[in-house]
Amino acid sequence: MNVGLLLLITLLGAGPNPPTRPPPRPPGVIGVLRHTGCATSPAGAIVSVIGRDATATADAEGRFSVSLPAGTYSLVIGGPGLVSGQRVDDVNVAAGQTRDLGVVEVWPEGRPPGCVTGTPVSPAPSAVVATAPDTPALDLPGATVAPAVASPEQIWLRGSGGAGPGQFGLQGNPAHDDEDALGPPSFALGPRGSLWVLDALNGRVQRFDGRGQAGGSFSVGHRGEEPTVEADIAVTEEGHVFLFTQNDPATLAEHDASGRLLVVSALPPSFKGVDLLFAVRQRPVFLMQNGQAVRADLSWGGVRAEGPLPGLPAGNLYVYADRTDRWRAVVTLSTGDGRVKRSVQLHSYVPIAGVRLVGIDRRGEIVLAVDRAEAGDEDTPRAEVLLLAVDQHGHLAGTARAPPGGRRFEFREFALASDGSVVQMQSDVREVRFVRWTLRPPPREAIAGEGLVRGRVVGPGRPISGASVTVGRLHRSVPVAADGTFEVRLPAGTWVVSVRRTPIAGSLEALPPVELKVAVAPGATVDVGSVSLPRLPQRPALPLPDGGMPADVKP
Repeated sequence: MNVGLLLLITLLGAGPNPPTRPPPRPPGVIGVLRHTGCATSPAGAIVSVIGRDATATADAEGRFSVSLPAGTYSLVIGGPGLVSGQRVDDVNVAAGQTRDLGVVEVWPEGRPPGCVTGTPVSPAPSAVVATAPDTPALDLPGATVAPAVASPEQIWLRGSGGAGPGQFGLQGNPAHDDEDALGPPSFALGPRGSLWVLDALNGRVQRFDGRGQAGGSFSVGHRGEEPTVEADIAVTEEGHVFLFTQNDPATLAEHDASGRLLVVSALPPSFKGVDLLFAVRQRPVFLMQNGQAVRADLSWGGVRAEGPLPGLPAGNLYVYADRTDRWRAVVTLSTGDGRVKRSVQLHSYVPIAGVRLVGIDRRGEIVLAVDRAEAGDEDTPRAEVLLLAVDQHGHLAGTARAPPGGRRFEFREFALASDGSVVQMQSDVREVRFVRWTLRPPPREAIAGEGLVRGRVVGPGRPISGASVTVGRLHRSVPVAADGTFEVRLPAGTWVVSVRRTPIAGSLEALPPVELKVAVAPGATVDVGSVSLPRLPQRPALPLPDGGMPADVKP
């Protein structure tokens, strides 16, 4: 046989090389780091494992991989531009397996480069959010009550008392603190800038377009029944209307955009304490008076409730806002199982009477209404409502100062528009007004540059004035006031602040300083609370001679 033919047969019989399997991935943990609220990743971030000598560095896309044996671990994430000490706990790794955490959202110290303000970010459906240990604090603007007066351009709609189109049922005089000074108990903003008003005293829901022109109405309740003024309304992006009435029993109904009733169901008797009704992702969500939330599914077979949730849904987190004392309020972001991921302290120089959640805007910013009041002339109280937009990093994004609505509202006074503005329902004895407030960015110096660190130095049972506060890398030092308080301004970043006693002449030894690691965000205030210093060492007592007087000390 021809030698060339034999060679050809040999080559054809061999065929292509069989595919080879890639080497098995070593067991451990993998994931992708991403800035919370942004689509950017912290390249170069360090992922370490508590209790083991195992670290990994995230690449340009935020990917990381750590080799670990089977067990349960806590990961610590840090690096340039990140809040220090962030953790992901309870990471379980099975024997011979690789645990994929997917997207892990981490908290930056400031807005990362490339994260454009106003760009909506769709949250990953199963993202893990790292726990940020630092608690930023914001000093709220204004040292006294000074509500703005709405200009004619801000008034979207006004309607007098009555039962005609564009009129609203009103009773009582709110100027006289009348308990029966009732008007529309709630309203909602719908698609294409529409306004829906629950005109309860007239037993209807009125619809208005973006120019304030009446666009029709539909009846609620039954003819001849006493009007239900304890009711709330929410509208989805598709124009469906959810209507909650606090009857006995309470009910939840859904209408289409024309007012046709689609479904109505009674709520269980245990369903008490509703604060507000929201429409979140086309589903009704109840915000309860205790700050928790309940997500509902409505059908003719009844209402299926999911909850309680630890707050109002905001992407992968849940928001809870509460007044903690006369001068402070707190905004808490938690996971679905209630673990707190970040808290933002709000400090006011005007007494706080209450704080309300208005909603979550399209940028993921939390919009709040902070009720503030102070004594005026002849002890007549003066009040305002400070409207705030706070992002999830604890930065103040916008503010407005509005007057109180002027009438007792059963449910909603403020609603959030799609453009980020806040619409307020105001009324007096003659008319109802809907006013649009634009939340202006705070002054540049309040959101960029330095932040403020403050605290109080204490010793055993009393404040210490003989101490100093030093920031090593900046060679910056400030004295401590007579009452033990101190304040130091620092650029955004993570700093080690040292607190030490002022050396005393003739002291036997210098006490080591107390060191604090503090993360400072641009324009924010970090209150470290009380810093305890150890007691000074006592000088040894001089020996007493037999006569009872101290012996002379000779050099």
